[in-house]
Amino acid sequence: MLGLEGYDTFDTWAHDRDGTVVDSWPSYGHYVVGSGLRVVETDRRHPTESRVVRLLPGGRIERGPLLADAQAPAPLVLPDGTLLVLDAGVLRAVGRELDDAVLAELHPLAPDERHRFTGSLRRTAEGLDVTLVERHPTRMGSYTTHAWALGLHAP
Repeated sequence: MLGLEGYDTFDTWAHDRDGTVVDSWPSYGHYVVGSGLRVVETDRRHPTESRVVRLLPGGRIERGPLLADAQAPAPLVLPDGTLLVLDAGVLRAVGRELDDAVLAELHPLAPDERHRFTGSLRRTAEGLDVTLVERHPTRMGSYTTHAWALGLHAP
């Protein structure tokens, strides 16, 4: 797989061993392999059209939930295949069937403020660490870190 985003490109290509393109999709982002190929798209558009999608043979795409953040951080994959996605300050679970649920509204971000935040998810022995780093709107080089330690429990 090879993906590229930018300069009017938002695509993923599958290649065979010889480098020949065998399939392509108009999608790009964080790739999750297992039960097919899912993508947490990162289109960098405002307003965003990013979604969690599944890439299917023949260039087809199964569209899942629309995301609020055009640049969501890499998702965390749970053992059952559920994706945890930090979407504009909201922690969401997206299942293998692309069903989704809001788990926690940690620090919901207004559309005009999202560009100032970068987030991350990290699995720990106790559960999950979530971090949002906020760039100050006027003082360059000044940041505030918002952090949460969350437990994970099977449904």
